[in-house]
Amino acid sequence: MGVISDVEAIRKSLKVVYKDGMGTLLGREGSAIKEIDFQKAEGKAYNFSAVAGRGGAVAGNYTQALNLASDSGLQAEFSVEPGAIWSTYVINKVDLAAAKSNLGAYAPILKREFYRATAGLRKTLSSALYGRGYGEFAIAPAAITVSSTATEYTVALDPSATQKIDVGTKIVFKTNIGDAEENALVSGTVTKLLPGMKGFAFTADATGSITAGAIICVKGSTVPGTSKPLLPIGFDAWFPIVEGRNPAGSAWPTYISNTFCGENRSDSVDRKAGAFYAPASAAEKIIDTVQGALLLNRSMGGDADMIVMNMFDRADLAKEIAVQNTYFSDTKSKATRKVNVGIEDFSVSSSTNLVDLIVDDIDCPRYKFYVLTKSTLAMLIWMAKNNQNKDDGISTNEPGKPDINDVDEFSFNDGTSKLDIDDYVTITDGVSTYRGPAVTVTLGFVGALAVFDPSANVVGYLPAAYGNEATKVLGWTV
Repeated sequence: MGVISDVEAIRKSLKVVYKDGMGTLLGREGSAIKEIDFQKAEGKAYNFSAVAGRGGAVAGNYTQALNLASDSGLQAEFSVEPGAIWSTYVINKVDLAAAKSNLGAYAPILKREFYRATAGLRKTLSSALYGRGYGEFAIAPAAITVSSTATEYTVALDPSATQKIDVGTKIVFKTNIGDAEENALVSGTVTKLLPGMKGFAFTADATGSITAGAIICVKGSTVPGTSKPLLPIGFDAWFPIVEGRNPAGSAWPTYISNTFCGENRSDSVDRKAGAFYAPASAAEKIIDTVQGALLLNRSMGGDADMIVMNMFDRADLAKEIAVQNTYFSDTKSKATRKVNVGIEDFSVSSSTNLVDLIVDDIDCPRYKFYVLTKSTLAMLIWMAKNNQNKDDGISTNEPGKPDINDVDEFSFNDGTSKLDIDDYVTITDGVSTYRGPAVTVTLGFVGALAVFDPSANVVGYLPAAYGNEATKVLGWTV
């Protein structure tokens, strides 16, 4: 790039002009969470009951029915406890004085830091929507021998997994999702994001061996020394796909028999843990797999009004429909015929237009999709019930992301928070630094996903992962 002048006297007489405001290089948050109703909750746990079976007291023979009258059927009572996500930053007096306005900084420091902390919290919440509360975000595609703590090692991932972390994120590689972090195969720190967001590089805290298929989690998502998750539980907890729900598997029978939110779900899996749909083969079309899951949802009594899949899987579906269903309109005309291609002019229906129901979410794990009845879902927020909700600023399914310059760090009237300010932000003062008094600002979300009728929802995986589920589909292993 050229310069204005090489004459030093001229250069010293010119000003440097800066653009007002500050841009953001951060990605967008997931869009599916925007479609879920947020409800307030209080207390140690949030309990709800659901009928899980009709019972057997029905027959053409009255005596037979009467003999079974005491069988009232299955009844489930779920007890949902909250998880938590914390995002913090520190502001000292010197920083605050130097950057109170756009004159001293591209954006006031409080605005910038609040935006950053809020973006981190929202991204983590959007990612946790699909997990079991362990901060799991990807599967290691290949084995890595970590022989030095000074060497950078790389992990190749698709962009939708990479965007869930950032430079500086602490990570752990686990054999199983529920392993205690202290027993992780390797722990380390993300040092860079690879070009095209196609993975990351990290340095390890200690030497060790990472196996192909290891689960990569954000560190600090498990109660120290235990296998108990700290983050809010999400879809993978409510709708598990461990070993493809194989009744003869080595892990699934034990996993589904374990108590979940106070319930043993093994006596009626499809009703208490949602239905599961798998492709018949790797050659099955994506559209056939999704259509099969939608039909299963209907057979279970669901009223599906949202199909969630990864945005890259949604793109593959669009290509598939475009290839299969290119057709001519106005065929009787001798003039140049109009060619209609793809989703815009073609849709597949089963009482409801399948294509119109799809929400492509960058945070949904690859090769996994959900057919959901939104009225059965709620994101519970532990906060005083008389507090008033505020818009959360999370993006809808439209492209784009929030503008940092729209954030107001004081009033919260601009759509930066779904939560009430008193429940959302904690300010701790009295911290002394060499640059003057400082305060620690903590943004916190306390809550969990609740599914009031699991049977009205279906989870499935796509043909692209068929035969490679353990290394491709997050949630396949325990």
